[in-house]
Amino acid sequence: MDSRRHPMSAPTVFISYSHKDEAWKDRLVKQLKVLKVEVWEDRRIAAGEDWQPEIEQAAEWASVAILLISPDFLTSRFILDEEVPRLLKRREKGGLRVIPLIVRPCAWQQVEWLSSIQVRPKDGRPLSGGSEHQVEEELAALASEVAGGGPAPAPVAAISRISLAKLPTTSPDLFGRERELDTLDHAWDDPGTNVVTLVAWGGVGKTALVNAWLNRLQEKKWRGAERVYGWSFYREGAADQFFATALDWFGDPDPTKGSPWDKGERLADLVRRQRTLLVLYGLEPLQFFPGGALKDPGLQSLLRELARDNAGLCAVTTRLEVDNLKGCAGVERIDLENLAPEDGARYLQRLGVKGRPEELCQASKDLDGHALALTLLGTYLAVGYEGDIRGVTLCPSCRRRPNKARTPGG
Repeated sequence: MDSRRHPMSAPTVFISYSHKDEAWKDRLVKQLKVLKVEVWEDRRIAAGEDWQPEIEQAAEWASVAILLISPDFLTSRFILDEEVPRLLKRREKGGLRVIPLIVRPCAWQQVEWLSSIQVRPKDGRPLSGGSEHQVEEELAALASEVAGGGPAPAPVAAISRISLAKLPTTSPDLFGRERELDTLDHAWDDPGTNVVTLVAWGGVGKTALVNAWLNRLQEKKWRGAERVYGWSFYREGAADQFFATALDWFGDPDPTKGSPWDKGERLADLVRRQRTLLVLYGLEPLQFFPGGALKDPGLQSLLRELARDNAGLCAVTTRLEVDNLKGCAGVERIDLENLAPEDGARYLQRLGVKGRPEELCQASKDLDGHALALTLLGTYLAVGYEGDIRGVTLCPSCRRRPNKARTPGG
């Protein structure tokens, strides 16, 4: 969303309509304003303003979208190619209530995306066929529904399939990653974020972070996800094995068909048919070093397509920035840093290390808060010195090289 100040002081209703149905729009606006509902429609754009960004921002800010359905609405290229996909994507992620209002006769039941949404009037009878009194009754009822409905509820989507067994396992404990967890939650909720990359060198804690986030999503009934699929390129081999398995899992009739480019495009299409969380772990074996460009054309195709359009989210962990995604809209990068001294101290405590808080913090500082190094140190102390932090004195001058450890009785 644009960082500029939100011009509306209350939740807004975005009206999408053909200008040939402007009379219907005006009647609806009048009823909405009776109940002090804030309304946005394109006549608010001042002369000389860049109209498309204004429409896009209004669609992002609204809490309700009303679509005035007519033959002209359903044949408008701008409405169908620009407005409707943006609104439906927000609806799928739980941030927008979309209400189609049938104003004139048309074959709306034959439009796939429209027939799956409850329309108004409730029987689908066009407003144009009613008396003046009936029309005003319907519009007043819709205005009351909007005014009293509050924000859109999260979509209730039954999770249909989950496959996470191929991802590596970690301890359920996580320290000092609340900001990153919140960023991942926001990426899942944000209709403008299609791919998120978690970038950090080995041992910093990417796996632990992803597993903690997946556990958090599971506790919340997956928050609208319909499918969840995970793959580790360390554990399960190269790209061709991934595409053969994933295409089959997502329902492709012939996973061996086509070039790598074709397979990437087909898998992207299958992934975004339902709201899917796709987790790709450890992408760096399939990247060139340095630079981070992907070696496999199928993965290039898959990630570029998902960055362009994705109802769910693709989360990628890697040690290198994915060069092929640079400059792509819809991509967010999270650079995972080492643990802060206080978080590293808490982690050492969890591993069974005992000592004064300042000693534990100093040990964390001496290891630069590197999660794997702290794991090794904590395990070593727990096994060899009953967790006593004094079992190893870290040399300040060489930082990571420990002095000779004293014997347990010395």
